[in-house]
Amino acid sequence: MKQTISKSMMAEVYTSFVDTFFRDSHSLVVGAVMQFIVVGAAWLDTGHIVYPVLVVAILLTAYVRVRQFGAYHADKERAAALEGDEKVEWATMWETRYMWTSAVGAGLIGVYAFVAMHVASSEYTLISAFTLVFATLPTVVARLYGSPRLVFTIVVSLLVPASVGAALYGDLAHLLAALMCVPYIALMQTLVRNIRASVIDAIQGRAKNQEIAERFDIALNNMSHGLIMFDDDLRVLVANKTARTLFDIPDHIVLEGRHFETILRYGRARKVLSVRQVDKLRRQLLPMILRGGTEKRFVLNDGRHVEFRSNPRGSSGAVLTFEDITERINAERQMLSMARYDALTGLPNRSYFATLISERLKQKSCESGCMLIMLDIDDFKHVNDTLGHAQGDMLLRTVASRLKDFRLSDVLVSRQGGDEFMVFVPEQANALSPNETAELVRSKLMGVYELSGEQVHVTVSIGLAAAEGAGFDLTRMMVRADLALYRSKAQGKGVCSVFEDSMDAEYKRRQLVKGELAKALDEDALSVRYQPIVDAHTGKIVACEALSRWSHPELGDISPAEYIPLAEEMGMIGKVSRSVLLRAMQDCVKWPGDVSVSVNLSAIDFRRSRLLDEIDDAIRKSGISTNRLEIEVTETAVISNEAEMLTMLQTIRDRGIKVSLDDFGTGYSSLSYLHKLPLDKVKIDRSFVEGIESGKTPIDLLRGVTNLCIMLGLEVTIEGVSSDAQLSLVLATKGVSRIQGFVLGPALPTASILELARHSLLPVSPVRYISPKAAVAS
Repeated sequence: MKQTISKSMMAEVYTSFVDTFFRDSHSLVVGAVMQFIVVGAAWLDTGHIVYPVLVVAILLTAYVRVRQFGAYHADKERAAALEGDEKVEWATMWETRYMWTSAVGAGLIGVYAFVAMHVASSEYTLISAFTLVFATLPTVVARLYGSPRLVFTIVVSLLVPASVGAALYGDLAHLLAALMCVPYIALMQTLVRNIRASVIDAIQGRAKNQEIAERFDIALNNMSHGLIMFDDDLRVLVANKTARTLFDIPDHIVLEGRHFETILRYGRARKVLSVRQVDKLRRQLLPMILRGGTEKRFVLNDGRHVEFRSNPRGSSGAVLTFEDITERINAERQMLSMARYDALTGLPNRSYFATLISERLKQKSCESGCMLIMLDIDDFKHVNDTLGHAQGDMLLRTVASRLKDFRLSDVLVSRQGGDEFMVFVPEQANALSPNETAELVRSKLMGVYELSGEQVHVTVSIGLAAAEGAGFDLTRMMVRADLALYRSKAQGKGVCSVFEDSMDAEYKRRQLVKGELAKALDEDALSVRYQPIVDAHTGKIVACEALSRWSHPELGDISPAEYIPLAEEMGMIGKVSRSVLLRAMQDCVKWPGDVSVSVNLSAIDFRRSRLLDEIDDAIRKSGISTNRLEIEVTETAVISNEAEMLTMLQTIRDRGIKVSLDDFGTGYSSLSYLHKLPLDKVKIDRSFVEGIESGKTPIDLLRGVTNLCIMLGLEVTIEGVSSDAQLSLVLATKGVSRIQGFVLGPALPTASILELARHSLLPVSPVRYISPKAAVAS
């Protein structure tokens, strides 16, 4: 690249040199006139005929050269489009033409010198001849230094005839003078080369400086930063395009040489700066420009943020740079907002909420007490699943909007994540009690929400914790509010609970039970008990429902109602189900062949991918026949994932395992599932039995549900029979296949089941009843 540039530059320099040869025809005419006068005077002095001939030759040569000048300029316009080697060839052609005509003109002067010495000599001719020769030589060097060969041709044309004339005198002095032309020619060539080299160096230096200046100008005007260089008097030396843009200064206005104050006035006139901003810039920037210092930030009229820096120069003046940092400021604000606020609702997030509470508590002593409310939206997952996540997000934003408009003064609201929100009330406003405050929040949020044409009825569960006086500790209060919220969820939907000390005890108990349950599952310390299921017609045990039991050495018997939900919460329900499945099958193999076993699996169990493998593994290890195993499923488990549950239950049934719908009658749409699910049996919930003996629950309701199941070809088991009166009514109900309940005895170990299987627990007639104890005793 460097060689290409050098070659291009040399071609440009060469063509420029050639152009100088034809630049001034007037000097050529003047020279010809002077030669005409000198030679004409020689003719007058000597009267020799040779001089008029030389005069004519000189004039004719001058005429030819003047015409040559005209031809060159005419041809120059045609050659303007030529580039590179073609242009060099064109310049060389004209240099050659100029050289020959110049050589003729110079040769005529040399001939005149020769004639003046040997043909028609006089004192005047000798003096004028040498004067004319040596007066021409400096002009040759001065004008033609661009072409060494041209100078050499002209000098030789001048000096050789004169030297020959001197040598013809024959004496030593003239001979030495003639020989001096050789070093003189060499000297002239050296001078020409040195001058030419100096000129080329100067041209190259100028071109290089111009290139550097252009690069500097390009770099300067393409900087993202504005730059103004000042002298000691704060007058502008250099200002780039960005600086002009910042102050909205038009390109036609020359900034160089203007004072800093002028720039400020331009900014004010163009309404980029206000009067106040001009005054501020004057006060803060002027001292900084010359002394330097830390950067300073200013906001312009249009909202742009600009950061100024000054770097004093060592010699004099200073360089002021500035940058539009609006995007950086906006990005910093956005990052800060993202770090502090929830992107969906715009509410403070968990960490920033804690910071805000801390700051608020520093401002107020909260002597009258503070409250922390934790709430979440009931069945929010159902909204996401049925209406979509976009509608769910809209619901969250709407709830957040209602919380922002909360009428209690000075409250802080936060989204903690998911559908969970938190409200901090720094003082018990309007003397409301904690229960009243929780109810106020609940009533504010509950109701019908319009979500893009869909109406959704929303309730919220609320937990509230109150602190007396200045004893507010956020971590402790969050734990308490969470415990109160847990109580609300356990009690149902749309419930408010205020923290009580008993909740803390329950929480500690729950944590203790969780830890012990994990150990018990690792040690396989849970046992299985069996509740008999008898045939309503023969009174014999035909099946048993396997029930998990846990007796802790220190805590005593722990109810399944307590530890089963904890196992689900801990993700350990699978261990419980696997243990019950294997134990129940192993025990059932020991019972009479006509007694089967049923195992109730939770909704979580059916979501586990290995459930079928676990059932197959337990069947293989126990050796039980699949027709002696019954899997019970609740309607809640079906609703949670209907499509997959239908496939799963059919796969279980295809293995020869019976499938039973447990707790029928307690779900959202029980009747619709009776014909959808691949079922063998239906277990009617205890709620249909409770109160039938007193008439509180109509017996016709039980009979109607039973008849419906029989019409669908399903066996019917009545659960929860707890008294002799209930048993009599159930036995009198047509279509009941099986009976299960406490009236037949509590859940028993497998050995007791073996003994009971030998006896009938019910008579064929519903009048007489034999208790399980009596049956075992007999």
